[in-house]
Amino acid sequence: MKTLDQGKDKVAQICDALRRETLEPAKREAKEIVSAATKEADRIVKEAEKEAVGIIERGREELKKERSVFASSLEQGAKQSLQALRQDIERKLFSDELQGLVTKGASEPKVVAALVKAIVEALEKDGLEADLTAVVPKSVSVKSVLEDLGAAIAQKLGAGGVQVGMFAGGAQVRLEGKKMTIDITDSALKELLARYVRKDFRTAIFGESNGEKE
Repeated sequence: MKTLDQGKDKVAQICDALRRETLEPAKREAKEIVSAATKEADRIVKEAEKEAVGIIERGREELKKERSVFASSLEQGAKQSLQALRQDIERKLFSDELQGLVTKGASEPKVVAALVKAIVEALEKDGLEADLTAVVPKSVSVKSVLEDLGAAIAQKLGAGGVQVGMFAGGAQVRLEGKKMTIDITDSALKELLARYVRKDFRTAIFGESNGEKE
């Protein structure tokens, strides 16, 4: 019986030795591994969360920039469209109407004759001597213009006398030999008048101030 008890004690001692030498170190190592793995997992999660926040912030910044660019492009497009619309309105309500008024008024024989007379007298006053040729609109009778000019002015015109041009209203006087033409045709008159009345027109139609640049 004693021998059996001693055998059991021996087995127990061997088991204790195995536990101390193998199982307990293995448990400690396993705990250390688990602890290290847990810490690493926590670090990875925190890094991932940090990176995710960074990605979101960068995404927000990019979206903000894109919205800003889009808004700027939209605003620029709206301004260009508005400017084009205003120019179209100005052309239709102002330029075309002014052109019609000028052409109608400047195609009257008396008006054409008065313009030619004013040019001839101005040249004479400035002492410019040259053979003069008057050019009148194609829609005006040369005979009517000569009658309205009077003999004194008609005599001051050179051999060319009065010729017909390709414009609709107003008049031109050519200084033959000097390659110079005094132009007071309907187009020139329109541009001249437009300089003075365009700002008033814009103020009335668009509400622009007279101090605003054209």
